[in-house]
Amino acid sequence: MRCNSIWQGRCHKESLWLFLVLFLTAFDTLSAEIIHHELNVRLHPADAGIIVTDTIQLPPAAVSAVFSLRNSLTVKAGAAELVLLGESDTGRLRHYRINRLPADAKVQLIYQGKIVSGGIQGPFDMPESVLNTENVYLDKSSAWLPDFRAYPLFTFNLHVEAPQNWQMISQGKRSASDSYNRNGKTDDSTGDYSFNMPHPQDDIYLLGGFYQRFSKQHEGIEIVVYLFEDDTALAEKYLQTSADYISLYSDWIGRYPYAKFAVVENRWQTGYGMPSFTLLGSRVIRLPFILNTSLPHEILHNWWGNGVYVDFSKGNWSEGLTAYMSDHFSNEQQGKGSEYRRKALERYANFAAKQADFALADFRSRHDEASQAIGYSKSLMVFHMLRTMAGDAAFNDGIRQFWRRYQYSYASFTDLIALLYPAANNSDNGRRRFTEQWLDRTGAPEISLDNVNLSKLDDSYLLSVKISQQQQGPAYRLQIPLEVTLPGNTHVLRETVLLTEKSQLFTLKLKQQPVAVTLDPDYDVFRLLHANERPASLGRLFGAKKQLLVMPADATAEQIKAWQQLASAWSRQYKNVELRYDNQDVNEMKAMDNDTAIWLLGWNNKLLKDYREYFTAQYPDSTSAGYTQKLSGNMVTIENRQLPADKHAVVLLDADNARRPLAFIGADDAETIALIARKLPHYSSYGVLAFELPEVNNIIKQYLPVLRSPMVWKLD
Repeated sequence: MRCNSIWQGRCHKESLWLFLVLFLTAFDTLSAEIIHHELNVRLHPADAGIIVTDTIQLPPAAVSAVFSLRNSLTVKAGAAELVLLGESDTGRLRHYRINRLPADAKVQLIYQGKIVSGGIQGPFDMPESVLNTENVYLDKSSAWLPDFRAYPLFTFNLHVEAPQNWQMISQGKRSASDSYNRNGKTDDSTGDYSFNMPHPQDDIYLLGGFYQRFSKQHEGIEIVVYLFEDDTALAEKYLQTSADYISLYSDWIGRYPYAKFAVVENRWQTGYGMPSFTLLGSRVIRLPFILNTSLPHEILHNWWGNGVYVDFSKGNWSEGLTAYMSDHFSNEQQGKGSEYRRKALERYANFAAKQADFALADFRSRHDEASQAIGYSKSLMVFHMLRTMAGDAAFNDGIRQFWRRYQYSYASFTDLIALLYPAANNSDNGRRRFTEQWLDRTGAPEISLDNVNLSKLDDSYLLSVKISQQQQGPAYRLQIPLEVTLPGNTHVLRETVLLTEKSQLFTLKLKQQPVAVTLDPDYDVFRLLHANERPASLGRLFGAKKQLLVMPADATAEQIKAWQQLASAWSRQYKNVELRYDNQDVNEMKAMDNDTAIWLLGWNNKLLKDYREYFTAQYPDSTSAGYTQKLSGNMVTIENRQLPADKHAVVLLDADNARRPLAFIGADDAETIALIARKLPHYSSYGVLAFELPEVNNIIKQYLPVLRSPMVWKLD
């Protein structure tokens, strides 16, 4: 299973008749027997050629078997009858049945042909298969391996004859004629490699090319780095950091499941995680933050998704669990856990809620912002709620039990919840209600702090708090933290209330007069944030019903082309973009509803005179004297820092969420605009950005404050 935090997986449409054939055979693919492949592969990159001898051990009781193979490969079977059943709808695959199997149910397939890429996949424009004089990349979607749908898991031994001086990569322990020098780099010239994989897999990956190889041993595991260039310093960083994270997750979950872990540089700018290795783009791998963000995420996928396989009957649990135990854990260790969860809830509110929502049980893989908001953000919040219900010790024990019980086999979301749901509440009704509420139900609870009343008693105070659920449909069952701030802001009382009705009243008896009440202050509950509860951010504009991009009519031809290309790129990603000039009907634009986000593009935009005041303001901040920004002419001042237009590009937002989302991009140079177009989607949580020219390096990224949170009550 290929996994990553950006995009994962793809599938090819199969013929309906083949589906019926497999259905009528009544195989249960998740409990099917494990088969074994003994593969000998010869690569001929000069003409994209491949020759494979595959000896397959089928289950002893099998009398026939159906498989699919790439249509460019001709195949024959030894000691068995091979029948061509037909082709897939696209003609890309041919389907076969093997009859008259030998008594030992072992059959040999010999096939050969050319592997020519049939297209690209995902957002990185990487071909679905590669075999040329520079490198090779083959996986299940390349259809280079006979795919027996009735037997989705298999072990294998793989022997590869490759060009001289190529390095080959697959799952499992590698054997080759390696001679190690002192710095750990290896020099191979034999072209022969063998891989042994004794643990059940659902795919066989075959990669190779002209790599520099670096390695080290760590607790019986080989850590490897494959780079295009001889960069010992970079390799050492990845070797050590990989070892550190493997130790961390092994202690947390259970021993790392493979004999090696490899970081492999890729010509395409990917961030993929496969069993026992990760495939990182050549630019990606050199970004300094990747070592402690994407790398641990992909390492953890060796347990979740590539160690325990996903039974999709109740959705894909592996992305949310991996994000929670890597990305969220890292932020939590830095004291930023609540901020991370707020961003997750913002992502859901911006991109999924009310416009593209679906049940978590229907998530398979990420293909856009909405699917990421469900499959990653909502999912990780479900795991966070399970942890807060059970406590850290019980949650971690459940994680370790899950790993011991399901490693190298399939598990569903409900299997995982059964082990993580708190034992004190672990009735069938409780688990079922939790599963139906968070996996099967579309939408999210909309919580409000309706009324807060304070009464003076003889020697104490009675605090009454009314909490409501505003969403359509039945009430959710929620455990919600309620924080009461007492005088001096040094003493905080924290209670967890159980909300089971659409409206409930809770009372607390206090010895001191409270000064503030906050509901869910650390964003511990998955819910739809109120518009006034979340700060203005780029994500709110990207996720709006419509993004109206307004560019200057008197811009140069180069500038107009650059703005048009920005609009085109964003339209492909968000599918809600409209572009117009600043001399078109302004009154019509002003009359648009609040679901339309407006971007004012360029320093010479005529509409700035009407909207300048929205970008010039002082915003209160509970933790400091306040945040200030000012837009005046071709100058932006952010907290007394002056940013002239000839030396900076800026992005400013209106912080008031009571109005429609509004943003200004201060940039004029065509190359700068092109870079801004690519960069801004990666800053969706921020409300203020500044970039230094001409390199367009980010120098300011600022969250805007929440002006009026409906989840906070303060004593007048």
